[in-house]
Amino acid sequence: MTPHQACFPIRQHEAVTLAAVPNAVSLARRLVAEVTRHWCLPDELIEGTVLITSELVTNAIKATDVFHQATGVSEIGRVKLRLRLNRPSLFTEVWDINPVLPTKRRADALDTNGRGLGIIECLCVNWSAAHCRQGGKLVRAEQRLAL
Repeated sequence: MTPHQACFPIRQHEAVTLAAVPNAVSLARRLVAEVTRHWCLPDELIEGTVLITSELVTNAIKATDVFHQATGVSEIGRVKLRLRLNRPSLFTEVWDINPVLPTKRRADALDTNGRGLGIIECLCVNWSAAHCRQGGKLVRAEQRLAL
């Protein structure tokens, strides 16, 4: 039995709703790092999950802001973050109110953004985005755990 199997968590999911404000990204990173450490996941998986979370939450905050501006909403929006450990995979899921699905862009060398989904593709075995019946969209990234 490896140390990772010995630490298998009783609870296999964690979720949080965050205000769609820029400092929510750093909070999301800290929360994900803490949860994945508690689940005794390998350091390289923790680091990748923190980076994936950063990219997905940043995109969700931007999408929420664009949606609110387009619809004339002046209140602070929210995004939802969920981690699910379903061996052999770890899923990072982020929901936001904007129904426009993300698309991978090709960033030029001098571009300051547009690389997030490419990074996610490098770290994950799969990622997807889908509309939600309640509105908005859910973006899901799947990483594989070494067995």
